[in-house]
Amino acid sequence: MARVLLSGEFDHTLDGKGRVTLPARYREYFSEGAVLVRFQDREPCVRVYHPDEWAEFDGKYLESLDVFASQDDSWTMRSIYRNQDRVEPDRQGRILLPPKRVQELGLSGKVKILGNRTHLEIWDPATLAALEQGEGRDA
Repeated sequence: MARVLLSGEFDHTLDGKGRVTLPARYREYFSEGAVLVRFQDREPCVRVYHPDEWAEFDGKYLESLDVFASQDDSWTMRSIYRNQDRVEPDRQGRILLPPKRVQELGLSGKVKILGNRTHLEIWDPATLAALEQGEGRDA
């Protein structure tokens, strides 16, 4: 797979079934599927990885965790994988967000999709705006 650097900001809509359309320029890239991850201790959004990109992330950051010797590593791994879902886009390029993610992030109606180099991020626009203005963001 050729490396694709994901960029841009997109206004999209989450439909009543929890589906969001991926940006047109990235639909082909995600045609084989996507890995959705919510990092509970990081930012309040859903990250969307290409399966190959997720495998690279896993190998770089997670494979080295020692889940047998370290409780912290064990809980980190548990948290990441319990908040991960593999999805397949439909013919219109929509992915289904898990209801739990929609609820915990307060997603409804409009959403912002941001390209962040190796992945896309799906945000509630008000949450993103508040964080960009410094509310709740580490200094």
